[in-house]
Amino acid sequence: MWNRFRYTVWAPIYDALVGAVGFTTARRQSIERLGLTDGERVLIVGAGTGLDLEFVPRGVAVTAIDVTPAMLRRLTDRAARSGRQVAAHVMDARHLTFSDASFDAVILHLILAVMPQPELGLREAARVLKPGGRIAIFDKFLGDREQPSPARRLVNLVTGTLFSDINRRLGPLVHGTGLAIDRNEAAQFRGLFRSITLSKPLPT
Repeated sequence: MWNRFRYTVWAPIYDALVGAVGFTTARRQSIERLGLTDGERVLIVGAGTGLDLEFVPRGVAVTAIDVTPAMLRRLTDRAARSGRQVAAHVMDARHLTFSDASFDAVILHLILAVMPQPELGLREAARVLKPGGRIAIFDKFLGDREQPSPARRLVNLVTGTLFSDINRRLGPLVHGTGLAIDRNEAAQFRGLFRSITLSKPLPT
């Protein structure tokens, strides 16, 4: 699996790379918008080395998944250093083993632009989300009607291989999931990165 290989390579320097870009504020704000409260359960998909953990309230039960064992080892070390309990699992986001409606919230930070078939990953996130639950997304997206420039297509040949796709659109991913888009706003780098909040409607 290519993602497992490339993120095994990046794991030792991942925190330094991401830290240099400066996503801390965007991660914190994205998670704050979920309004997590004590006793709730949150799933972090593509959890990597655990950079989101410090922004999740202590009273919230955290489950973290990633396809890369090397990343999850760093996450569990991070959790242990902070005295936090995290249920960490090596798992493909497109095929979650959790039961329907298992979580109050799902965090998808910098993962939908990375995984193959991201529509399946978002569909699975919606499946394991409780009615009334919410999803936080922070990632790179084109506008649904925007066409990538030739330069952006060229850059994507490199970024898509080494890191992530920069030419994906949110609308097609959300379509058919039953999720509602509550917030979709520019986050960083002139709107290349978006901060998005989705919700799963309560049954009527």
